[in-house]
Amino acid sequence: MDTDIVLLGIIGLIVAVVVGILVYAIHSGLFHKVTVTTGAPPIGKFTGAYKHFRGPYRDSGATFRAVGRICPDKKCFGVWYDDPDLVPPAKLRWITGAIVAEGDQKPDPETVTALQNKGYKIQDFPGVARAVKTSYPFVTTLSIFLAVMRVYSALDDYIKTRGLEAGPFVDVYDRANSVSHFMAPLEHHDLFYVPEVKKP
Repeated sequence: MDTDIVLLGIIGLIVAVVVGILVYAIHSGLFHKVTVTTGAPPIGKFTGAYKHFRGPYRDSGATFRAVGRICPDKKCFGVWYDDPDLVPPAKLRWITGAIVAEGDQKPDPETVTALQNKGYKIQDFPGVARAVKTSYPFVTTLSIFLAVMRVYSALDDYIKTRGLEAGPFVDVYDRANSVSHFMAPLEHHDLFYVPEVKKP
């Protein structure tokens, strides 16, 4: 009898854990429908503070956390210059950083100084009228992993199916509004490159 009670308790615990994980995953966007379209992205021109990196894209998580600690109220962004299916992981080029101003706003001097003191560089990035784009919920850390697994393949399929010249890929993580934006510009490609990255 005692054994049965213990067994039922264990089963109940396992079920509760599984249900909890599933609820967390659903909340994070597990079943979010990824819809890719072409048009003006929700992010226009912006001023970004960035650092340049070379290596596997999977290493970017720590760099996002680092800039987030410096300016937690700012949107984070990343630009990915190389196709990981064509370029070895060690040679992939990318930048991550924080958006310090959008549109015609002027960056806060104190924020800029704090970032520059940590080795970040400042550059203006253009707004575009045409881009391949989509968005994904950004409510938990798991949301980012789900987005990476699902969004890039959808964008890549859309671009290749239509024979579009799009890129580089740009991500913007807007924690305040619980959304991540992903886009590949169809114009002004070269203006998304930083001095450390040689333009194609």
